[in-house]
Amino acid sequence: MATSTQSPLAQHWTYFLNGVEQAFNWPKTFILFYSSATVQRSMLKGLFFNGVVFLGGLLILETFYDGPSYRILGCSYANITGYPMYLTLLAVNGKFFTPIAEKAFQIQAKNKAVTGNTSVVQSMAAMIYTIIFYINCGVFAGLMRAFIPHIGTLLALLMNCAIMSYYCFEYKWLYMGWTLEQRLTYVEEHWAYFLGFGMPITVLTFFLSTLHSGAVFGILYPSYVIMATMATPKPTTPYGQPLTSGKTAQPEWMIPNKIPVFLGVRKMNDLVISLVKMTGGVHAESIVSEKHKMTKME
Repeated sequence: MATSTQSPLAQHWTYFLNGVEQAFNWPKTFILFYSSATVQRSMLKGLFFNGVVFLGGLLILETFYDGPSYRILGCSYANITGYPMYLTLLAVNGKFFTPIAEKAFQIQAKNKAVTGNTSVVQSMAAMIYTIIFYINCGVFAGLMRAFIPHIGTLLALLMNCAIMSYYCFEYKWLYMGWTLEQRLTYVEEHWAYFLGFGMPITVLTFFLSTLHSGAVFGILYPSYVIMATMATPKPTTPYGQPLTSGKTAQPEWMIPNKIPVFLGVRKMNDLVISLVKMTGGVHAESIVSEKHKMTKME
């Protein structure tokens, strides 16, 4: 097998750019949209509820009803109506996103002989643990932004790139039967690619308010699910690649092949599960059991 003559820095930069490139693979999104009635219906429903109803409603309220006289208990009309709508769409959007992901995976599996099953049924405990995971992702990124001086915002931005990439690829990995630990490890071993893939959608949402970010994300996410499902992440830098030597050789930065991006989130998950186990409850044991199954490497 031929080894690369690129330096580790140059190679990871290539992977990052490849991730960005595949996050702009809009032709595949348009082709699937025009070729599938199921995808058309799902994407148009998502666009209507997230774009017209949610984002459009927010903009109207913020533009015409944002004065001091348009407040209830100090809260603007936009916030009073926006947050219930935001939470509702968090629950409803899955009904729009799932058919799109299924269709994209079926096409990708047919073209590339990828094995998998789109009939994924999660138990209540698995759903609760997944929710805990995503909450901790958001909390961890928020803590980095709030409490790390000078570079906290940059670190939070990069963390969000990894989280966004994971979320876009999650449907594909679930259909392939991967455990949570397999998914997280894969992102950490291909960190440069996933930082690149998650960069465009993160930049478009990171600096917006929570409500505006949620609306824009709901509009864009189906397209990125399609692009993620069709994508082929670049591998990590291979070990044993040839190094330059001699008097003219320049020292290279040593860049790790694996960066534990989700280490802090893992620790927070463990803490939450420990608290759940201590306090008990109806689903306590099943959630703890599900945590062990989802974090098992196979």
